[in-house]
Amino acid sequence: MKKRTLALALALGCVFMSPTLSYGEENAEVVSEIEEDSSTDEGNNNSWGKVAVVDDFGDATGQSVISTVVSGTFSNTATTGSDLLVTAYINFDEFDYCYDLSFKLLEYKDTPATYFSSDSKELKIKVGSINTVYEYGLLGEEPNGNVYVSGSSGEDIVKCLYEGNDIRCVLNLGSSKYSFALEAGNIAELIDEGGYGAPLDEEGRKERKSKHEIEEAQESSRKKQEAELAQAEKVIKSKDDFIAAYVNHTDADNDYESGFYYFKAHADEFETLTEEELSSIFPCRFRYYTVNWAIGGTTGAGDLYEYDADGNTKQLGSFGTDDSYRTREEINPNWPEINGSWRIEDGKLIRTITSGNQEKRYIVKSLDRDGYYLLCFESATGEVNAVMMIVLYDENNMPLYEFTEN
Repeated sequence: MKKRTLALALALGCVFMSPTLSYGEENAEVVSEIEEDSSTDEGNNNSWGKVAVVDDFGDATGQSVISTVVSGTFSNTATTGSDLLVTAYINFDEFDYCYDLSFKLLEYKDTPATYFSSDSKELKIKVGSINTVYEYGLLGEEPNGNVYVSGSSGEDIVKCLYEGNDIRCVLNLGSSKYSFALEAGNIAELIDEGGYGAPLDEEGRKERKSKHEIEEAQESSRKKQEAELAQAEKVIKSKDDFIAAYVNHTDADNDYESGFYYFKAHADEFETLTEEELSSIFPCRFRYYTVNWAIGGTTGAGDLYEYDADGNTKQLGSFGTDDSYRTREEINPNWPEINGSWRIEDGKLIRTITSGNQEKRYIVKSLDRDGYYLLCFESATGEVNAVMMIVLYDENNMPLYEFTEN
């Protein structure tokens, strides 16, 4: 059969689109070329096409909807059985993550239907040869804009079309009645090309959206981690930089969090100390700098501790991020001198806190400097995260090994 091309150029303000469109695209135009059979003057119920969205400058936005133009009739208090032209749009709404369905109604084939917010709006359909009537609420862009199936219910109708069912429609706006039909035609092929998958029932839509939200959260987390690492690596490019971030306060602008992100990305570059090496370090006195905010306290700040030869842990005092120091007695004279115990077991440094009988198991990593080490936690999944950097101190509460960058 002879084919001809029907060009559509419609204001997007009259086309219901996904709310994910940016503000600048609200007045974009929808342009498409839909081949239709010349046996119908206007409207070919069997032909669906992709409708490209362009902005005010005529530039493609990269988005599209699926559309068809069909003929029908309408009746109201002034006329009966007059000509109607309907453009149906199917769009995958990335905000609600479902297919939606909307209609543009042209009375006498050239005059947009008029309705008001006070008018009742409903769509009744019959699917295929089944005589059951399904009813759907409608929303609209008064007074002359598109009407669309409310909520995610539009996907129910799209699903019927996708499965090869033709649909008869009666759309009521106030006292006006619009009758038309949608044929399945090639709609399944176009939906499959869209990449969002087949239309689903209500339960399937919930599962799809839940999966999408999880994937979105994972992607957001990945991008966040990439940004955090990029920021960290502006400060830290080596283990010396790691130490300097805390000792020399080079990471103050990042709230001393760069060490956590740097280690997370480079954990395999930090050697784990053996049990023999741990035994050569402990007992000792050390100052720690908080690297992981999850343990509480302030990153970059920390306490002065002594793990003595009798296996006791003693908090001697606390340092601020500005290196200011207060003794335990100055902070709270009622704090006990001994607040726990420590031991080395299975290659880990284990600390038991008297209060609550909590046990902390640390993997100790080398920073390739005598007197400078990294205490880490290992999660149930085997992921190792930095917790605190420790610096060995002498009895005068000074670093046992002074740090100078190479």
